[in-house]
Amino acid sequence: MLASVVIPTRDVADQLLYTLFSLNLQLTSFEQFEVIIIDNASADETPQKVAQFAANYPLRYVRFKRRLPFYRLVNEGIAQSRGQVIIFLASNCMVPREFIGTHHQAHHHDSQLVLLGLDSKRIYSVYDPLFNEQQHAECSMWLEQYPQIKRPHSPARRLPLLEENQIASGLPFHLGLPCPDAEARLAVCRAYGSKLDGHHAPWMLFQTQHVSLRREGLLRQGPFKALPRVEMEREMARRLLRSGFHFQFANKLTLLKQERVLGNIPFRKASKKNRRTP
Repeated sequence: MLASVVIPTRDVADQLLYTLFSLNLQLTSFEQFEVIIIDNASADETPQKVAQFAANYPLRYVRFKRRLPFYRLVNEGIAQSRGQVIIFLASNCMVPREFIGTHHQAHHHDSQLVLLGLDSKRIYSVYDPLFNEQQHAECSMWLEQYPQIKRPHSPARRLPLLEENQIASGLPFHLGLPCPDAEARLAVCRAYGSKLDGHHAPWMLFQTQHVSLRREGLLRQGPFKALPRVEMEREMARRLLRSGFHFQFANKLTLLKQERVLGNIPFRKASKKNRRTP
C-alpha cells in the first residue's frame, strides 16, 4: 500500500527541511510512501532548499507562482497523489519514525477510517528575528533549559537550531513545549476514547495539519469546497461522516510542531494567469 504525504507550505523553508528530514528517518520502506510539497508562492528560499534536499523517498515539488486559497492547495495535492492512502501534514510538523507505518497499519484493513492527529508538542527548531515578543521570550527561556541546542549568533539573523544527528537520535521529541490545541484534543480522547465513542461532532476534530484516509473514499466525496480553512475542513468531514466513515485518534503518535513567525499576511486573489510549475 502506497501512502501519499501531502504537505502544503508557504515561507517556512527551514522548518520544512526538518519535516522532510524526519520523513527520511521512517522505519517503513521508502518505496511505500511518497511526499508531495504544494508550495503556495513562497517568497523565501523554499524552491532552492527543496531542490538541494536529498530525500530517501520519492519527492515531488509543485509551486504556485501566486498565493492561492488553502482549498486549492489540498485539492492539488490530491490530484498529484498516487497512493491508496493520503496523509495531510503541516509543513512545520516533524514526525516520529513510526509515522508512516502507523498510518499504513490503520488503513490496511479499514477503508472507512479517518485517522485524526492527536498529540503534538511545540519546539523552536529555527530562531527568527521576526518572532513576536512572546515567542522571543519563550524561545530564550527554552534555550536556557537545553544547552545542547545551538544558540543564535545574531538576534538579527534567522538560524536553524537543530542538527540532523539530534533529530536522528530523537532528542527534540523530549524537549517539546506544551501545545494548547493538542491538550484540548487529549482531553477529548480521555473523555471519549481514541475511537470517539459517543462524541456528537467528531467532524470538528478533522484538521489537515495531520489526518489520513483512503484516497478512493476521498475522491468519492469530490474536492474540498471553496471555504475558509476551518469551515472547509469541517464541511469535508461532515460529508465523510454522512458517507459512513468513522473517526479515530492516532493515539500512538506525537508530532513536533515547529514555531514559525506569527502575523497576518495580506491575501491577494489569484488571477487567471496563475500557473503551477512542477
